[in-house]
Amino acid sequence: MHATKALSAVAMLAALTASASAEPLPADKGRYTMTPVEGGFMRLDTETGTVALCTRKGDTWTCEPVDDKAASSDDKAKLEAENKALKDRVKDLEATAPDSKAPDGPPSGVTKLPTEKEVDEALDYVERMYKKFRDRLQKIQPAPGTPPATPGDGNSGAL
Repeated sequence: MHATKALSAVAMLAALTASASAEPLPADKGRYTMTPVEGGFMRLDTETGTVALCTRKGDTWTCEPVDDKAASSDDKAKLEAENKALKDRVKDLEATAPDSKAPDGPPSGVTKLPTEKEVDEALDYVERMYKKFRDRLQKIQPAPGTPPATPGDGNSGAL
């Protein structure tokens, strides 16, 4: 029963650790956070993430590390191997990059403004597209003074 409560406290502290890593702790909070549990309290080291169960034994308090059974040695070895492989991959990518430092601005050529001739060509193109679109709309709309088409007569203009 005591072990179950301790494990639930560890789970709660793991959640606190996740939230602690998302937001930096204020400087006045200190390194450790304490959470009351049956028979003592759980101590979380906010810098390392280690958890200890602190209990009173006689006149003194002692804190013993909580063994994390979730991380087996096989899992740890796999994670270390994956970490090493990823670091090696990053080194390879950095070595093959044309410029290994991050650029300060956009790539060269991107900031070049179009010439006046290029702007005129683009506007001419848009104007031609607009005229074609307008002409097509006029073809499917009845001319002014034409009686409205009735459905099914073939002159409704529907596509």
